[in-house]
Amino acid sequence: MKDIILVLALLAAVGLSVIVIRFAEKADKAGKSLEEERYSRMVAEETLQKNDAKLTTLQEELSEDQGKMSKIQDILDQEKGINSDLKKQYDELNEAKANLESKLQTVLQQKAALQSQAQASVPAAAAQPAAPSAASPGH
Repeated sequence: MKDIILVLALLAAVGLSVIVIRFAEKADKAGKSLEEERYSRMVAEETLQKNDAKLTTLQEELSEDQGKMSKIQDILDQEKGINSDLKKQYDELNEAKANLESKLQTVLQQKAALQSQAQASVPAAAAQPAAPSAASPGH
């Protein structure tokens, strides 16, 4: 009976040892899994921080670029205003030029008409100067 109890005790000890070893293996696997998860979270957190820093940098660059674009747009608007004023002045100058050319043409036509009248009256005056001096009673 002692032998049976001893065999049963040995079987119980072996069984308990197997159970303890299995629990130890499961605990070790759980520990490794937990460590892997912690590492993954740590890597993800670092990546998130890096991406957050990049995002902040990109937002600052975007803000600077938007400021530059705003300044460029202001300059462009000013240039459009200047171009519009220059076009208006150009149109006014073209209109004044056309008016002056028209007046010049009119004056030249009047001058030509006066010259032709003067030339027409000169031959007539050359033919008639003897008649007025002969017709004068005072001479």
